[in-house]
Amino acid sequence: MVSAPAPWQLTLARIEGALPFISPELSECLALASLRRLWRVHVRDYPFDNLGIEHNPGLEADELVRSWYSEERRQFLSWISRRGHPPLARAAKLVMAAKNHSEGFSETYRPADRALERLDALLPSRDPMGTLLEWLAELRTEEIDFLEGGSEMVQVGRFAVTRMAPRGAAWAASLAAAMRPHLFGLGSAPMALAGVMPRALFRELHEEPLPVLLGRALQATAESAGADLRAMQRAHLQAEGALSGLYASSTAPLAWRLVAGIGPLTRAELARGLGVTKRTASQSVAAMVTASMVSLRTSDGAIVPTDT
Repeated sequence: MVSAPAPWQLTLARIEGALPFISPELSECLALASLRRLWRVHVRDYPFDNLGIEHNPGLEADELVRSWYSEERRQFLSWISRRGHPPLARAAKLVMAAKNHSEGFSETYRPADRALERLDALLPSRDPMGTLLEWLAELRTEEIDFLEGGSEMVQVGRFAVTRMAPRGAAWAASLAAAMRPHLFGLGSAPMALAGVMPRALFRELHEEPLPVLLGRALQATAESAGADLRAMQRAHLQAEGALSGLYASSTAPLAWRLVAGIGPLTRAELARGLGVTKRTASQSVAAMVTASMVSLRTSDGAIVPTDT
């Protein structure tokens, strides 16, 4: 008797069924939104320096374009532009242009390269869960720097303090899995599944079996991908309705896709991302403001969708 598919499989099947009907414009929005979500997961898991006793990167660090982790963002985008499937790689290059980033080649990303090589050696596969569990077993036993510690005792002056142990390279496995959407039957989908391999899978001691933890992560990841698809569909329809009868800059729809996909941008970043002058970018912003699609944030002048 064939068992019923897991909830995450059903969620991904619905996404797969929608992909043939996605327009090029919506495809671009989805790739940008996936990149934004990948950064949020990356900030959650990455072992940033000087984070304090709780290894907390702080508020607002997870906003891709506005994050103050400039060098880390540059390396993150550079790696994805080289290793990502085409839609995601194009999105990464676009954001690098918007932030005026040059390409970086950091040794820090060698674990991500190793994880991707090990995953590719197991592909193609018709069993995503089985493949991921086999891959996880390899990383846990043969790549010791992927393991996550619990807590550690450190001496601060005359006092012993318990703090979180240094993070492992679970972030690298999470990024590697996101670069291979065809593992989940999504082919060259303009999206990435962020958070497939959370840090909980790499802890030396885990209270629940790894298949249970992985299934939970897959379900959360699939739901997030579905939420991105629905949000970008709404944004695409909003642009069609709001800009169709308005005298607007021809770049306004492109500008809207950038803002809707990757979040708050300044006019200068928008101009660089679009490859236009600041004047042209300002005309696009004015058109979107007139259509009540965006507003200008008073704190930093960033362009934000009106529903955020």
